[in-house]
Amino acid sequence: MSSPTAISHRERLLREGMRQLYERGFHGTSVDGILAASGVPKGSFYHHFGSKDAFVKQILARYMQFQLDRLEEWCGRDDLPTPAILSGYFREMADRFVESRHRRACLAGKLSTELAAGNEAFRAQLSDDFAVWKGLIRDLLLRGRQRGDVRDDQDVDMLADAVLAMVQGAFVVALASHDDASLTAVRTAIDLLLAP
Repeated sequence: MSSPTAISHRERLLREGMRQLYERGFHGTSVDGILAASGVPKGSFYHHFGSKDAFVKQILARYMQFQLDRLEEWCGRDDLPTPAILSGYFREMADRFVESRHRRACLAGKLSTELAAGNEAFRAQLSDDFAVWKGLIRDLLLRGRQRGDVRDDQDVDMLADAVLAMVQGAFVVALASHDDASLTAVRTAIDLLLAP
């Protein structure tokens, strides 16, 4: 009889899959490697997910939900001006990345660079995910305008695109260089970009 705290096969697969995707990317991650590392039988993988693509899409959905939940939590901070909310959210992401010894950047960004150009199904999912992410940033910026701490002389969609692009770009640079300068620069750039 398993203990009440035992991790299900499905959860073990998802956790190990996410770990390997960060470390090896989509093409370097194999179902057999995930099974060997997680100790889960092959039949369980196909019962829960059906295919590697479906499995990775579920991991991506889980990752994106985590990011959106974290951003929504930061957006609920009424004690901070809008630029500080975005900087705080980004700093939290950057701190986790640095703590991982520059291995765990943005999984959506990592999969985008690997899959979006050649896999329409993944491109569409990633595009939708980034649109939702941008939408949360846009809503935050609109609230910031009402509070008077976000500039109103630029299109809010353009500002939201710029913030998201800076965040993603900073992780790409830091992942390649293992230098945190781009991560620090984004926090300054957010302040400069949004200042009224």
